Amino acid sequence: MSNVTNILKIKEAFLALPNKKVLEMHKVAFGQYANRAKKVQFTTKGPSRKQAIIPVHNNLVESIMGNTSTHIFQINALLKNVKSLMHSEFIYPCSGGITIVTNNVPNPSNLSIKIFQVS
Repeated sequence: MSNVTNILKIKEAFLALPNKKVLEMHKVAFGQYANRAKKVQFTTKGPSRKQAIIPVHNNLVESIMGNTSTHIFQINALLKNVKSLMHSEFIYPCSGGITIVTNNVPNPSNLSIKIFQVS
């Protein structure tokens, strides 16, 4: 249909409406806003890929968590020694081990570094 036909149909449906309002309704119904795709806005919660999950026996998790600042320092020093741009930000316990949160997604060479020595 042409614009004129659409405007006339709106005017027929709303006889008491002033012409200015009819034109505004036409713009909304058939103009620049009519075919605009709706953008879905949402976020999802899930595990971050910027982390390394390390399986550790439950008895050792407490001793590791008792000295996290030292472990973060040691991890960052090891990563710096292998000239990695990644660094650890913090450590927290998780089911069956610990999680080391990093500034980037770790690659296999970062994950192959031996961090903890258990005596």
